[in-house]
Amino acid sequence: MTRGYVTLSTAILLVLGLLVIPAAGAQTTSLDIVRYGWDNTTVAESVTVNVTWMEANLPVMGDGATPYYFQGPTFDGSNLWDPAESIYVDSATIKINETIRGTAVHDLVELVGGMHPGDEIRVRADDGMWKRFGYANVYNPPARQGPPVVAWWNARNGYAWPDSMRLFFFADTSSNEMGRHIFGNEDMHQSMAPRYWHYFDIYPSAAGLSVRSVAYLEIFPAPRALAVPGSTEIPTDTDGDGLYDDVNGNGRRDFADVVLYFNQMTWIDSNEPVPFFDFNGNSRIDFADVVALFTSL
Repeated sequence: MTRGYVTLSTAILLVLGLLVIPAAGAQTTSLDIVRYGWDNTTVAESVTVNVTWMEANLPVMGDGATPYYFQGPTFDGSNLWDPAESIYVDSATIKINETIRGTAVHDLVELVGGMHPGDEIRVRADDGMWKRFGYANVYNPPARQGPPVVAWWNARNGYAWPDSMRLFFFADTSSNEMGRHIFGNEDMHQSMAPRYWHYFDIYPSAAGLSVRSVAYLEIFPAPRALAVPGSTEIPTDTDGDGLYDDVNGNGRRDFADVVLYFNQMTWIDSNEPVPFFDFNGNSRIDFADVVALFTSL
């Protein structure tokens, strides 16, 4: 990287800097946490918390002294991901640089029953701007990503921070030779599935994941069967056709499954993924499914 290139990059960023980071509304101080049902529309559980409650009742992330950074686009077609995190200029950085305190997303989603493998979370601002992430990015993040945190305090503004609440990743220093906690483009590349990456035009930009004015955390569950009341076991698909004919989860298809299905049709209709239990293929749960399950024995 030549000195001339650094100067050009800095100039571009000074002009376009406001476009690198997604815009959002004013400061938010409360957060709606929602877990949807299998249809991703029906609200299964929800709670609203504010900054005062989060600080008093959940572990606080950040020591109020350590800065955390995001890397923006390199504007270098030959070095899109910048694994060395070398394109960094202290006097005109393209990275978000904040000393913060906040609450881990993991702790917040546990308030509504948490996430399961295959689930996704949408972090949404009060103006509708959003980013989605997978279960692993919340529950088992690589150290180079670090846990996602909703930050509600920074060293410059305290609780009056205009960008609050803002999404950060508490990345460690393992991928940065300067020992900084930078969530860089290559960190994004290595830590997240491609559908979660953010781009500014053709350029990867980890900074684009830092949603500000966060107002909603929304959990979208992956379709999965639940234990039907009257049994404590998870239903299974005994023949691999996508239909969960072992309704009581005892490992086989028998008349007891028909009885349980008949007794719990209303519950199944309201709580289970319909395609898993639609035995006659009419896209709904009804008595015809009981008949179809019985005749399949």
